[in-house]
Amino acid sequence: MVNVVIVGGGISGLATAYALKERAKEADMEIELLVLEKENRFGGTILTEKIDGFVIEGGPDCFITEKPWALELSKKLGIEDRLLNTNEENTGTFIFSDGKLHRLPEGTILMVPTNFVSFITTGLMSWPGKIRMALDLIIPKRCESDDESLASFVRRRLGQEVLDKIAEPLVAGIHAGNPEEMSLKSTFPRFIEMELEHRSLILAILARKKKMQAEMKNAPIPKRTYFVSYVGGMVDLIDALAAAIGSKNLLLGKKVLNVEEKTRVHGQKPVYEVNIEGERPIQTDAVIFTTPAFVTAEIIEDLDKSVAEKLRAIPYASSATVSLAYEKSSIPHPLKGFGFVVPRIESRKIMATTWSSSKWAYRVPKGYVLLRAFVGGAQHQKYAMLDDEHMIRMVRTELKDIMGIEAEPVLTKVYRWEMGMPQYTIGHLDRLAVLEQQLAEHSGLFITGAGYRGVGIPDCIHNGTLTAERVFEFLKKKF
Repeated sequence: MVNVVIVGGGISGLATAYALKERAKEADMEIELLVLEKENRFGGTILTEKIDGFVIEGGPDCFITEKPWALELSKKLGIEDRLLNTNEENTGTFIFSDGKLHRLPEGTILMVPTNFVSFITTGLMSWPGKIRMALDLIIPKRCESDDESLASFVRRRLGQEVLDKIAEPLVAGIHAGNPEEMSLKSTFPRFIEMELEHRSLILAILARKKKMQAEMKNAPIPKRTYFVSYVGGMVDLIDALAAAIGSKNLLLGKKVLNVEEKTRVHGQKPVYEVNIEGERPIQTDAVIFTTPAFVTAEIIEDLDKSVAEKLRAIPYASSATVSLAYEKSSIPHPLKGFGFVVPRIESRKIMATTWSSSKWAYRVPKGYVLLRAFVGGAQHQKYAMLDDEHMIRMVRTELKDIMGIEAEPVLTKVYRWEMGMPQYTIGHLDRLAVLEQQLAEHSGLFITGAGYRGVGIPDCIHNGTLTAERVFEFLKKKF
């Protein structure tokens, strides 16, 4: 029998464990698998709480269906019937600009307009800004292959106003990052492909839209919206994964201190000793780290200082979410949409707000609404570190100014994610290649997770599955 230890019980750790267990079952290979999580719950940043009839998400409230891996996993786990589409009668995102909430122009895809009537008539953009955006149709493509910041790309193709009013706030809501530092290759590689293939982003999006319309002509009506959650919240996915992996393979409240490399017999591949706080060491044939890069660095510091240094070079940003529940009758805004984002140039203290009860069914008791504000991010981390009382007061002031809400909330909940969001800065993929090359010198050590090749839930699932396959191939060769 071979042994594998997975450090970290977030979505990456659980997805990796599940994929490895299923792969071993297919090959009739016996693997003793153990997932160690230092907290007293699994899920990492996926955290759902149910309080007095409210379903509150502390971290991500959904995943995108454009990347298929989360949908596929849901089907394998038998929870496809738990999937929850967005409320399509309330579609649309607003952008707060010049003291008003402006609906994002209809047909805007990846910050690029495809509905020209909606774009021309919007009050969000000035006429010079609209004209500059339209110049994307004639601007030549970039020929250099080196990495570029997202801000540089958007500014070059679509102009400064699009960057300030559309791209930056939309991206901040996803990555909590600073576009001036974000690696285009790591975060939005599709933009590079669009420019290379079509030269113009607008032409690329229109071509994509035309192709999709043709494909959908005779296709059945899609069952899933772009964003999808679960009836009981995102915890449904975590609970299903934990049940499939099995309780005997999962240990909570176990902090890994370090990992030591041991040689069993001369000429053979090493085994590793995992040292756990307050427990006896565990010997294992392979270790998979799914913890944040800086946590992994601390664990393997004594094993390889150079690898630890590369891991620490991946920056992380802190953020927080503040959920507030109100009596519906006390809210002056119609809440017809999914929420709004706030450009940095507006100098506000929140990044965005989701109108959770408008976006999703089954989130509130009858007669109530639930809002969720986002605080912090790479450019305003200090706000994420405020104590709960000050943060709630700050968010309520912002919502009063932006939405006119003066009522007292009937429930408030703060979730703080210190260094919770990895930042893919310029050159990230090049640095990652060096890191992986150095780590490969330690046969049997693997890394996966949001810090490396995708921060979204589908990406974490996909990369965890790929890692499980690499581990499986390693174990086959070793034994």
